[in-house]
Amino acid sequence: MKDPLILLSPSKGMSSEYQPVPSTARACMFPEITTEVAKAVQQLTSDEARKLFKVSAALWPAVANLWSENTRSFVDVSNGLQGLTAYNGEAFKFLNAAELSVEGKANALRSLYVMSALYGVVSSTMYIAPYRLEMQSRLEVAAHKNIYSLWRPILTQWINDLDVSFIIDACSGEYSKAIDWKNVKHPYVQIDFKQMKNGQIKSVSAFSKQARGAFVRWCLENNIKEMESLTSFQEMGYRMHTFDDNKLVFLRDSQYGANTLV
Repeated sequence: MKDPLILLSPSKGMSSEYQPVPSTARACMFPEITTEVAKAVQQLTSDEARKLFKVSAALWPAVANLWSENTRSFVDVSNGLQGLTAYNGEAFKFLNAAELSVEGKANALRSLYVMSALYGVVSSTMYIAPYRLEMQSRLEVAAHKNIYSLWRPILTQWINDLDVSFIIDACSGEYSKAIDWKNVKHPYVQIDFKQMKNGQIKSVSAFSKQARGAFVRWCLENNIKEMESLTSFQEMGYRMHTFDDNKLVFLRDSQYGANTLV
């Protein structure tokens, strides 16, 4: 049976655990495009870059330092971060890739990809350089007015060329929009998590990030192979709420979240 493709958003926070890149590591998947993106960032003036990244004066030196490396160093990484553990934001804390079972890690190597404004997608066996760049950043790259228009046709074609059973889109809206879903040929389902509070259904960003990570971990550990199996996810107080038009929504009472936010 074919494996699904699992897509997850990145986080701004990244690991600091650099490792020498082994010869067996997967190469950057779109080296020419990644190089163009890095060049576009590095050609900005200091004022333009600070406006693009929207960081405080205190954080700016660290962000600027990330982009001070030679452009090729983002593609030809000698000491880098392994894709499976490169990010450490809320979703990745709950994914907790380092503690996956042997089977869970094997499934991650085959199925899990993290979306990236710099790399397009990051596989579990890729090694990447630390960076800071969001998909929604208003950066012109070559003839493209923004990062979406650059990556959308490339990533949509990449997906269509894969031999997968279906696609699990566990990304935030920002990164999900980097795919032209109307032209994706594989079956797909987009996952969302909501809270019930005072009789109203709401989205809470921090809870959604945590749930996406926990959901992806559950998929990997349970060797999910069929789309219908996704509806049985019941961790962290969530239950299936609706499943239609390629959208699967899980809901829980906000009181559960109030007691579990870390």
